[in-house]
Amino acid sequence: MAEQFLTPTVNGPEPSATAAGHRGRVGPPVARPRTIPRAVRIAGSILIGVVLFLIGFFASAMAVTAAPWAFSDGELNDAGIVTVLLLVPVWGLVFLRRRWPWALFVAGAVLTTGWGDAFLLLIGLFHLVIRASIRQAIIASAVGFALVAGSTVRMCLAPARHNPFGLFFLPDPAQVTGAEAAVPPDDSLLAMTIMTIAASTIGLGVSLGVGALLRRTRRMRSVESLAERQTLRNESLTAKLARQSERELLARELHDTLSHRLSVISLHSGALEIGAETDPEVASTAAALRQEARASLEDLRHLVGGVREGDLTDPSTHRGSVTPPNRASLQSIPQLIASVQTTGTIIRPSIIIQDVEHCPTGLDRAIYRIVQEALTNAMKHAPNSPVNLSVSVSAAGGARIVAANPITASPGPVQVPPRPQFAPDSTASGRPVSAAGSSTAQSSVAGGSAAQIPSAQVSGDLASSGSGAGLVGIRERVDLYGGSATIGARGGEFLVDVSFPPFPPGT
Repeated sequence: MAEQFLTPTVNGPEPSATAAGHRGRVGPPVARPRTIPRAVRIAGSILIGVVLFLIGFFASAMAVTAAPWAFSDGELNDAGIVTVLLLVPVWGLVFLRRRWPWALFVAGAVLTTGWGDAFLLLIGLFHLVIRASIRQAIIASAVGFALVAGSTVRMCLAPARHNPFGLFFLPDPAQVTGAEAAVPPDDSLLAMTIMTIAASTIGLGVSLGVGALLRRTRRMRSVESLAERQTLRNESLTAKLARQSERELLARELHDTLSHRLSVISLHSGALEIGAETDPEVASTAAALRQEARASLEDLRHLVGGVREGDLTDPSTHRGSVTPPNRASLQSIPQLIASVQTTGTIIRPSIIIQDVEHCPTGLDRAIYRIVQEALTNAMKHAPNSPVNLSVSVSAAGGARIVAANPITASPGPVQVPPRPQFAPDSTASGRPVSAAGSSTAQSSVAGGSAAQIPSAQVSGDLASSGSGAGLVGIRERVDLYGGSATIGARGGEFLVDVSFPPFPPGT
Protein backbone atom coordinates (compact mmCIF):
# COMPACT_ATOMS: atom_id res chain seq x y z
CA MET A 1 0.00 0.00 0.00
CA ALA A 2 1.17 3.50 -0.75
CA GLU A 3 2.35 5.70 2.02
CA GLN A 4 2.45 9.47 2.47
CA PHE A 5 5.36 10.15 4.77
CA LEU A 6 9.08 9.62 4.66
CA THR A 7 11.05 8.73 7.78
CA PRO A 8 14.67 9.91 7.57
CA THR A 9 17.18 8.54 10.02
CA VAL A 10 18.19 11.72 11.78
CA ASN A 11 18.67 12.69 15.39
CA GLY A 12 15.43 14.44 16.29
CA PRO A 13 12.90 14.31 19.09
CA GLU A 14 11.31 11.28 17.46
CA PRO A 15 13.85 8.44 17.53
CA SER A 16 13.93 5.82 14.83
CA ALA A 17 14.62 2.13 14.99
CA THR A 18 17.75 2.42 12.91
CA ALA A 19 19.14 5.37 14.80
CA ALA A 20 18.62 3.57 18.11
CA GLY A 21 20.90 0.74 17.07
CA HIS A 22 23.81 2.81 15.80
CA ARG A 23 25.51 5.56 17.73
CA GLY A 24 28.36 6.58 15.54
CA ARG A 25 30.78 3.64 15.92
CA VAL A 26 32.51 2.73 12.71
CA GLY A 27 35.16 0.14 12.05
CA PRO A 28 36.06 -2.81 14.27
CA PRO A 29 35.41 -2.40 17.98
CA VAL A 30 38.36 -1.44 20.15
CA ALA A 31 39.42 -4.27 22.46
CA ARG A 32 39.17 -3.20 26.08
CA PRO A 33 41.47 -4.72 28.70
CA ARG A 34 39.83 -7.05 31.16
CA THR A 35 39.57 -5.35 34.55
CA ILE A 36 39.84 -7.15 37.89
CA PRO A 37 36.68 -6.85 40.02
CA ARG A 38 36.88 -4.31 42.83
CA ALA A 39 36.18 -6.88 45.55
CA VAL A 40 39.04 -9.08 44.33
CA ARG A 41 41.43 -6.12 44.28
CA ILE A 42 40.49 -5.10 47.83
CA ALA A 43 40.88 -8.66 49.12
CA GLY A 44 44.27 -8.99 47.43
CA SER A 45 45.46 -5.67 48.87
CA ILE A 46 44.45 -6.72 52.39
CA LEU A 47 46.16 -10.08 52.00
CA ILE A 48 49.40 -8.46 50.84
CA GLY A 49 49.15 -6.01 53.74
CA VAL A 50 48.84 -8.84 56.25
CA VAL A 51 51.88 -10.63 54.79
CA LEU A 52 53.95 -7.43 54.83
CA PHE A 53 52.84 -6.69 58.40
CA LEU A 54 53.93 -10.11 59.72
CA ILE A 55 57.25 -10.19 57.86
CA GLY A 56 58.03 -6.55 58.61
CA PHE A 57 57.17 -6.78 62.30
CA PHE A 58 59.40 -9.86 62.71
CA ALA A 59 62.28 -8.25 60.78
CA SER A 60 62.02 -4.98 62.74
CA ALA A 61 61.90 -6.86 66.06
CA MET A 62 65.08 -8.71 65.07
CA ALA A 63 66.66 -5.44 63.94
CA VAL A 64 66.25 -4.04 67.46
CA THR A 65 69.36 -6.04 68.31
CA ALA A 66 71.32 -3.31 66.52
CA ALA A 67 70.21 -0.79 69.19
CA PRO A 68 72.60 -0.93 72.22
CA TRP A 69 70.15 1.01 74.38
CA ALA A 70 67.49 -1.73 73.98
CA PHE A 71 69.46 -4.29 76.04
CA SER A 72 70.84 -4.43 79.58
CA ASP A 73 73.09 -7.26 80.65
CA GLY A 74 72.16 -9.23 77.53
CA GLU A 75 68.40 -8.96 78.07
CA LEU A 76 65.76 -6.72 76.57
CA ASN A 77 65.17 -3.77 78.89
CA ASP A 78 62.08 -1.59 79.31
CA ALA A 79 63.06 0.70 76.45
CA GLY A 80 63.45 -2.31 74.16
CA ILE A 81 60.08 -3.74 75.19
CA VAL A 82 58.34 -0.41 74.54
CA THR A 83 60.11 -0.18 71.19
CA VAL A 84 58.91 -3.65 70.16
CA LEU A 85 55.34 -2.82 71.24
CA LEU A 86 55.41 0.43 69.26
CA LEU A 87 56.35 -1.55 66.16
CA VAL A 88 52.78 -2.93 66.03
CA PRO A 89 51.00 0.39 65.24
CA VAL A 90 53.95 1.54 63.15
CA TRP A 91 53.72 -1.49 60.91
CA GLY A 92 49.94 -1.09 60.89
CA LEU A 93 50.60 1.82 58.53
CA VAL A 94 51.41 -0.76 55.86
CA PHE A 95 47.66 -1.09 55.19
CA LEU A 96 47.65 2.58 54.16
CA ARG A 97 50.54 2.20 51.73
CA ARG A 98 48.40 3.03 48.69
CA ARG A 99 46.55 6.01 50.10
CA TRP A 100 49.24 7.61 52.28
CA PRO A 101 52.69 6.33 51.23
CA TRP A 102 54.35 9.34 52.84
CA ALA A 103 53.26 8.06 56.27
CA LEU A 104 55.16 4.81 55.69
CA PHE A 105 58.17 6.71 54.36
CA VAL A 106 58.39 9.03 57.38
CA ALA A 107 57.90 6.18 59.89
CA GLY A 108 60.47 4.10 58.02
CA ALA A 109 62.90 7.01 58.04
CA VAL A 110 62.60 7.15 61.86
CA LEU A 111 63.32 3.42 62.15
CA THR A 112 66.24 3.66 59.73
CA THR A 113 67.76 6.56 61.63
CA GLY A 114 67.19 4.87 65.01
CA TRP A 115 68.80 1.46 64.47
CA GLY A 116 69.13 0.89 60.74
CA ASP A 117 65.76 -0.82 60.04
CA ALA A 118 65.01 0.33 56.47
CA PHE A 119 62.34 -2.22 55.52
CA LEU A 120 59.34 0.09 56.13
CA LEU A 121 61.21 2.96 54.49
CA LEU A 122 61.73 0.90 51.32
CA ILE A 123 58.02 -0.05 51.17
CA GLY A 124 56.99 3.60 51.44
CA LEU A 125 59.62 4.59 48.85
CA PHE A 126 58.30 1.91 46.47
CA HIS A 127 54.77 3.30 46.55
CA LEU A 128 55.95 6.90 46.33
CA VAL A 129 57.91 6.12 43.18
CA ILE A 130 54.79 4.53 41.68
CA ARG A 131 52.08 7.00 42.75
CA ALA A 132 53.63 10.34 43.72
CA SER A 133 54.42 13.18 41.37
CA ILE A 134 57.76 13.34 39.61
CA ARG A 135 59.11 15.93 42.04
CA GLN A 136 58.00 14.03 45.14
CA ALA A 137 59.31 10.75 43.74
CA ILE A 138 62.74 12.29 43.09
CA ILE A 139 62.91 13.84 46.56
CA ALA A 140 61.81 10.59 48.23
CA SER A 141 64.31 8.59 46.16
CA ALA A 142 67.20 10.87 47.09
CA VAL A 143 66.34 10.94 50.80
CA GLY A 144 65.67 7.19 50.92
CA PHE A 145 68.91 6.38 49.11
CA ALA A 146 70.89 8.55 51.52
CA LEU A 147 69.26 7.01 54.61
CA VAL A 148 69.71 3.42 53.40
CA ALA A 149 73.32 4.06 52.36
CA GLY A 150 74.12 5.67 55.71
CA SER A 151 72.46 2.82 57.60
CA THR A 152 74.38 0.25 55.57
CA VAL A 153 77.73 1.93 56.26
CA ARG A 154 76.90 2.19 59.94
CA MET A 155 76.02 -1.52 60.20
CA CYS A 156 79.15 -2.55 58.37
CA LEU A 157 81.35 -0.52 60.74
CA ALA A 158 79.46 -1.46 63.91
CA PRO A 159 80.50 -4.43 66.09
CA ALA A 160 79.22 -7.80 64.95
CA ARG A 161 76.91 -8.13 67.95
CA HIS A 162 75.01 -5.01 66.74
CA ASN A 163 74.45 -6.37 63.25
CA PRO A 164 71.08 -8.18 62.82
CA PHE A 165 72.71 -10.61 60.39
CA GLY A 166 74.98 -11.78 63.22
CA LEU A 167 72.25 -14.28 64.15
CA PHE A 168 73.34 -16.32 61.14
CA PHE A 169 77.06 -16.33 61.94
CA LEU A 170 77.64 -16.13 65.71
CA PRO A 171 77.70 -19.60 67.32
CA ASP A 172 75.88 -18.60 70.49
CA PRO A 173 72.80 -16.37 70.18
CA ALA A 174 73.61 -14.92 73.59
CA GLN A 175 76.71 -13.39 72.06
CA VAL A 176 74.54 -11.12 69.92
CA THR A 177 73.38 -9.18 72.94
CA GLY A 178 76.24 -9.99 75.32
CA ALA A 179 78.57 -7.21 76.39
CA GLU A 180 81.66 -9.49 76.42
CA ALA A 181 80.93 -11.40 73.22
CA ALA A 182 83.86 -12.84 71.41
CA VAL A 183 84.92 -11.41 68.08
CA PRO A 184 83.78 -13.68 65.22
CA PRO A 185 86.19 -14.98 62.61
CA ASP A 186 87.17 -12.76 59.69
CA ASP A 187 85.22 -14.83 57.16
CA SER A 188 82.05 -14.40 59.24
CA LEU A 189 82.57 -10.65 59.42
CA LEU A 190 83.03 -10.56 55.64
CA ALA A 191 79.89 -12.60 55.14
CA MET A 192 77.85 -10.30 57.42
CA THR A 193 79.17 -7.27 55.54
CA ILE A 194 78.32 -8.81 52.17
CA MET A 195 74.80 -9.72 53.34
CA THR A 196 74.26 -6.20 54.74
CA ILE A 197 75.35 -4.56 51.48
CA ALA A 198 73.37 -7.09 49.39
CA ALA A 199 70.19 -6.58 51.39
CA SER A 200 70.44 -2.80 51.05
CA THR A 201 71.20 -3.03 47.33
CA ILE A 202 68.33 -5.41 46.62
CA GLY A 203 65.95 -3.31 48.70
CA LEU A 204 66.88 -0.12 46.88
CA GLY A 205 66.79 -1.90 43.52
CA VAL A 206 63.29 -3.22 44.10
CA SER A 207 61.98 0.06 45.50
CA LEU A 208 63.51 2.29 42.85
CA GLY A 209 63.85 0.01 39.82
CA VAL A 210 60.65 -1.98 40.02
CA GLY A 211 58.78 1.10 41.25
CA ALA A 212 59.97 3.12 38.24
CA LEU A 213 59.02 0.25 35.91
CA LEU A 214 55.52 0.03 37.35
CA ARG A 215 55.20 3.81 37.20
CA ARG A 216 56.08 3.70 33.51
CA THR A 217 53.58 0.88 32.98
CA ARG A 218 50.83 2.88 34.67
CA ARG A 219 51.71 5.88 32.55
CA MET A 220 51.60 3.79 29.38
CA ARG A 221 48.17 2.48 30.37
CA SER A 222 46.99 6.03 30.91
CA VAL A 223 48.34 7.02 27.52
CA GLU A 224 46.65 4.02 25.90
CA SER A 225 43.38 4.86 27.63
CA LEU A 226 43.64 8.46 26.45
CA ALA A 227 44.46 7.29 22.94
CA GLU A 228 41.47 4.95 22.98
CA ARG A 229 39.18 7.77 24.08
CA GLN A 230 40.58 9.99 21.35
CA THR A 231 40.07 7.18 18.83
CA LEU A 232 36.46 6.76 19.90
CA ARG A 233 35.98 10.52 19.72
CA ASN A 234 37.48 10.65 16.22
CA GLU A 235 35.27 7.77 15.11
CA SER A 236 32.25 9.51 16.55
CA LEU A 237 33.14 12.75 14.76
CA THR A 238 33.74 10.85 11.52
CA ALA A 239 30.38 9.14 11.79
CA LYS A 240 28.74 12.46 12.65
CA LEU A 241 30.24 14.08 9.57
CA ALA A 242 29.11 11.13 7.45
CA ARG A 243 25.56 11.41 8.81
CA GLN A 244 25.62 15.16 8.21
CA SER A 245 26.68 14.58 4.62
CA GLU A 246 23.89 12.03 4.17
CA ARG A 247 21.37 14.42 5.70
CA GLU A 248 22.43 17.22 3.40
CA LEU A 249 22.20 14.93 0.37
CA LEU A 250 18.74 13.73 1.43
CA ALA A 251 17.61 17.31 2.09
CA ARG A 252 18.76 18.41 -1.38
CA GLU A 253 16.99 15.50 -3.05
CA LEU A 254 13.79 16.16 -1.11
CA HIS A 255 13.84 19.83 -1.97
CA ASP A 256 14.81 19.47 -5.61
CA THR A 257 12.36 16.64 -6.30
CA LEU A 258 9.25 17.46 -4.31
CA SER A 259 9.44 21.24 -4.10
CA HIS A 260 9.28 21.60 -7.87
CA ARG A 261 6.33 19.24 -8.29
CA LEU A 262 4.35 20.81 -5.45
CA SER A 263 5.02 24.28 -6.83
CA VAL A 264 3.76 23.20 -10.24
CA ILE A 265 0.62 21.70 -8.66
CA SER A 266 0.02 24.91 -6.73
CA LEU A 267 0.39 27.07 -9.87
CA HIS A 268 -1.88 24.85 -11.97
CA SER A 269 -4.53 24.70 -9.27
CA GLY A 270 -4.40 28.50 -8.93
CA ALA A 271 -4.83 28.88 -12.67
CA LEU A 272 -7.72 26.39 -12.62
CA GLU A 273 -9.35 28.31 -9.76
CA ILE A 274 -9.18 31.55 -11.70
CA GLY A 275 -10.24 30.00 -14.97
CA ALA A 276 -13.24 28.12 -13.56
CA GLU A 277 -15.21 31.23 -12.69
CA THR A 278 -18.38 29.78 -14.24
CA ASP A 279 -18.21 26.62 -12.13
CA PRO A 280 -18.06 27.37 -8.40
CA GLU A 281 -17.65 23.70 -7.53
CA VAL A 282 -14.55 23.27 -9.67
CA ALA A 283 -13.21 26.58 -8.37
CA SER A 284 -13.68 25.52 -4.76
CA THR A 285 -12.01 22.19 -5.43
CA ALA A 286 -9.10 23.97 -7.11
CA ALA A 287 -8.83 26.33 -4.13
CA ALA A 288 -8.72 23.41 -1.74
CA LEU A 289 -6.07 21.74 -3.91
CA ARG A 290 -4.01 24.92 -3.98
CA GLN A 291 -4.14 25.27 -0.20
CA GLU A 292 -3.18 21.62 0.22
CA ALA A 293 -0.19 22.13 -2.08
CA ARG A 294 0.82 25.26 -0.21
CA ALA A 295 0.60 23.47 3.14
CA SER A 296 2.63 20.60 1.70
CA LEU A 297 5.32 23.05 0.63
CA GLU A 298 5.47 24.43 4.17
CA ASP A 299 5.71 20.90 5.54
CA LEU A 300 8.46 20.16 3.04
CA ARG A 301 10.44 23.24 4.10
CA HIS A 302 10.21 22.15 7.73
CA LEU A 303 11.18 18.58 6.85
CA VAL A 304 14.14 19.65 4.70
CA GLY A 305 15.38 22.00 7.43
CA GLY A 306 15.02 19.27 10.06
CA VAL A 307 16.81 16.69 7.93
CA ARG A 308 19.67 19.09 7.16
CA GLU A 309 20.13 20.15 10.78
CA GLY A 310 19.38 16.72 12.27
CA ASP A 311 16.59 18.12 14.44
CA LEU A 312 12.98 17.51 13.47
CA THR A 313 11.53 19.61 16.27
CA ASP A 314 8.08 20.96 15.76
CA PRO A 315 7.84 24.65 14.89
CA SER A 316 6.72 26.97 17.64
CA THR A 317 4.01 28.58 15.56
CA HIS A 318 0.84 26.77 14.60
CA ARG A 319 -1.42 27.90 11.82
CA GLY A 320 -5.11 27.79 12.48
CA SER A 321 -6.35 26.20 9.27
CA VAL A 322 -7.97 23.02 8.09
CA THR A 323 -5.10 22.08 5.83
CA PRO A 324 -2.69 19.36 6.95
CA PRO A 325 -0.75 21.00 9.80
CA ASN A 326 3.01 21.15 9.78
CA ARG A 327 2.95 20.48 13.53
CA ALA A 328 2.44 16.74 13.92
CA SER A 329 0.81 16.35 17.34
CA LEU A 330 -2.33 15.15 19.03
CA GLN A 331 -3.77 18.66 19.03
CA SER A 332 -3.60 18.72 15.22
CA ILE A 333 -5.61 15.52 14.65
CA PRO A 334 -8.99 17.37 14.31
CA GLN A 335 -7.48 19.62 11.65
CA LEU A 336 -6.07 16.57 9.86
CA ILE A 337 -9.51 14.97 9.80
CA ALA A 338 -11.10 18.18 8.52
CA SER A 339 -8.46 18.40 5.80
CA VAL A 340 -9.20 14.86 4.61
CA GLN A 341 -12.93 15.53 4.66
CA THR A 342 -12.49 18.39 2.18
CA THR A 343 -11.53 15.76 -0.42
CA GLY A 344 -15.00 14.21 -0.15
CA THR A 345 -13.90 11.30 2.00
CA ILE A 346 -16.53 10.37 4.57
CA ILE A 347 -14.96 10.03 8.02
CA ARG A 348 -16.85 8.92 11.11
CA PRO A 349 -14.51 10.07 13.87
CA SER A 350 -14.53 9.33 17.58
CA ILE A 351 -11.75 11.34 19.22
CA ILE A 352 -11.13 11.24 22.97
CA ILE A 353 -7.79 12.78 23.92
CA GLN A 354 -6.68 13.48 27.47
CA ASP A 355 -3.39 14.38 29.20
CA VAL A 356 -1.96 15.89 26.03
CA GLU A 357 0.55 17.96 27.99
CA HIS A 358 1.96 14.81 29.64
CA CYS A 359 2.29 12.73 26.47
CA PRO A 360 5.96 12.20 25.47
CA THR A 361 6.96 14.19 22.40
CA GLY A 362 7.94 11.16 20.34
CA LEU A 363 4.73 9.27 21.14
CA ASP A 364 2.70 12.42 20.43
CA ARG A 365 4.18 12.65 16.97
CA ALA A 366 3.93 8.90 16.33
CA ILE A 367 0.16 8.85 17.05
CA TYR A 368 -0.42 11.70 14.63
CA ARG A 369 1.61 10.00 11.89
CA ILE A 370 -0.24 6.71 12.34
CA VAL A 371 -3.61 8.44 12.03
CA GLN A 372 -2.34 10.31 8.98
CA GLU A 373 -1.12 7.12 7.31
CA ALA A 374 -4.36 5.24 8.05
CA LEU A 375 -6.43 8.01 6.42
CA THR A 376 -4.05 8.18 3.47
CA ASN A 377 -4.43 4.46 2.82
CA ALA A 378 -8.21 4.76 2.97
CA MET A 379 -8.23 7.63 0.48
CA LYS A 380 -5.96 5.75 -1.90
CA HIS A 381 -7.49 2.29 -1.87
CA ALA A 382 -11.13 2.92 -0.94
CA PRO A 383 -11.93 6.37 -2.32
CA ASN A 384 -15.72 5.84 -2.25
CA SER A 385 -15.91 4.19 1.18
CA PRO A 386 -16.52 5.71 4.61
CA VAL A 387 -13.75 5.50 7.18
CA ASN A 388 -14.46 4.71 10.83
CA LEU A 389 -11.76 6.36 12.93
CA SER A 390 -11.38 6.01 16.68
CA VAL A 391 -8.59 7.71 18.64
CA SER A 392 -8.41 7.50 22.42
CA VAL A 393 -5.44 8.78 24.41
CA SER A 394 -4.95 9.08 28.16
CA ALA A 395 -2.06 8.71 30.59
CA ALA A 396 -3.73 5.88 32.51
CA GLY A 397 -5.10 3.96 29.53
CA GLY A 398 -2.39 4.62 26.99
CA ALA A 399 -3.29 5.25 23.36
CA ARG A 400 -5.32 3.32 20.82
CA ILE A 401 -5.94 4.11 17.16
CA VAL A 402 -8.50 2.11 15.18
CA ALA A 403 -9.17 2.89 11.51
CA ALA A 404 -11.42 0.68 9.38
CA ASN A 405 -12.79 0.99 5.87
CA PRO A 406 -14.58 -1.50 3.61
CA ILE A 407 -12.49 -3.37 1.09
CA THR A 408 -13.56 -2.52 -2.46
CA ALA A 409 -13.04 -5.14 -5.15
CA SER A 410 -12.91 -2.65 -8.02
CA PRO A 411 -13.45 1.06 -8.40
CA GLY A 412 -17.05 1.94 -9.09
CA PRO A 413 -18.99 5.13 -9.65
CA VAL A 414 -18.31 7.69 -6.99
CA GLN A 415 -21.20 9.58 -5.51
CA VAL A 416 -20.94 13.33 -5.43
CA PRO A 417 -18.87 14.03 -2.29
CA PRO A 418 -19.95 16.55 0.34
CA ARG A 419 -19.24 20.13 -0.52
CA PRO A 420 -15.67 21.06 0.47
CA GLN A 421 -15.34 23.51 3.31
CA PHE A 422 -13.74 26.06 1.02
CA ALA A 423 -16.52 25.96 -1.56
CA PRO A 424 -19.09 28.78 -1.73
CA ASP A 425 -22.80 28.04 -1.91
CA SER A 426 -23.82 26.62 -5.26
CA THR A 427 -26.98 25.35 -6.81
CA ALA A 428 -25.16 22.94 -9.04
CA SER A 429 -25.76 19.33 -8.09
CA GLY A 430 -25.78 15.95 -9.62
CA ARG A 431 -22.78 16.53 -11.81
CA PRO A 432 -19.78 14.28 -11.31
CA VAL A 433 -16.56 15.91 -10.16
CA SER A 434 -13.03 14.94 -10.93
CA ALA A 435 -12.57 12.43 -8.10
CA ALA A 436 -10.97 9.01 -8.19
CA GLY A 437 -13.52 6.25 -8.57
CA SER A 438 -16.16 7.85 -10.89
CA SER A 439 -16.97 6.24 -14.19
CA THR A 440 -16.13 9.47 -15.99
CA ALA A 441 -14.93 12.73 -14.58
CA GLN A 442 -15.64 16.10 -16.17
CA SER A 443 -13.42 19.09 -15.53
CA SER A 444 -14.73 22.47 -16.66
CA VAL A 445 -12.21 25.14 -17.46
CA ALA A 446 -12.30 28.58 -18.93
CA GLY A 447 -14.04 28.40 -22.25
CA GLY A 448 -16.59 25.86 -21.08
CA SER A 449 -14.93 22.78 -22.56
CA ALA A 450 -15.10 19.56 -20.57
CA ALA A 451 -12.48 16.82 -20.59
CA GLN A 452 -13.52 13.18 -20.10
CA ILE A 453 -11.10 11.31 -17.76
CA PRO A 454 -11.61 7.57 -17.12
CA SER A 455 -12.04 7.16 -13.37
CA ALA A 456 -10.56 3.66 -13.37
CA GLN A 457 -7.31 5.10 -14.65
CA VAL A 458 -7.32 7.89 -12.02
CA SER A 459 -8.08 5.53 -9.13
CA GLY A 460 -5.62 2.93 -10.38
CA ASP A 461 -2.84 5.50 -10.66
CA LEU A 462 -3.47 6.63 -7.10
CA ALA A 463 -3.71 3.13 -5.64
CA SER A 464 -0.57 1.94 -7.40
CA SER A 465 1.54 4.88 -6.27
CA GLY A 466 2.58 3.29 -2.96
CA SER A 467 5.37 0.93 -1.99
CA GLY A 468 4.14 -0.37 1.38
CA ALA A 469 6.67 1.68 3.33
CA GLY A 470 3.91 3.39 5.31
CA LEU A 471 2.72 0.20 6.98
CA VAL A 472 6.33 -0.67 7.73
CA GLY A 473 6.67 2.77 9.27
CA ILE A 474 3.60 2.18 11.44
CA ARG A 475 5.04 -1.07 12.74
CA GLU A 476 8.43 0.57 13.41
CA ARG A 477 6.79 3.35 15.42
CA VAL A 478 4.77 0.79 17.37
CA ASP A 479 7.84 -1.32 18.14
CA LEU A 480 9.82 1.77 19.10
CA TYR A 481 7.37 2.72 21.87
CA GLY A 482 6.48 -0.79 23.04
CA GLY A 483 3.01 -0.98 21.50
CA SER A 484 1.11 -3.56 19.48
CA ALA A 485 -0.38 -3.37 15.99
CA THR A 486 -2.91 -5.37 13.99
CA ILE A 487 -2.98 -4.44 10.31
CA GLY A 488 -4.85 -6.32 7.58
CA ALA A 489 -8.19 -7.52 6.29
CA ARG A 490 -10.76 -8.44 8.94
CA GLY A 491 -14.35 -9.38 7.99
CA GLY A 492 -14.53 -7.44 4.74
CA GLU A 493 -12.75 -4.41 6.17
CA PHE A 494 -9.18 -3.24 6.13
CA LEU A 495 -8.29 -2.64 9.77
CA VAL A 496 -5.49 -0.67 11.37
CA ASP A 497 -5.57 -1.27 15.14
CA VAL A 498 -2.66 0.19 17.11
CA SER A 499 -2.24 0.33 20.89
CA PHE A 500 0.39 1.96 23.07
CA PRO A 501 0.98 1.33 26.79
CA PRO A 502 0.11 3.95 29.42
CA PHE A 503 2.53 6.78 29.97
CA PRO A 504 3.06 8.24 33.46
CA PRO A 505 1.93 11.85 33.87
CA GLY A 506 4.80 14.30 33.86
CA THR A 507 7.10 12.31 31.53
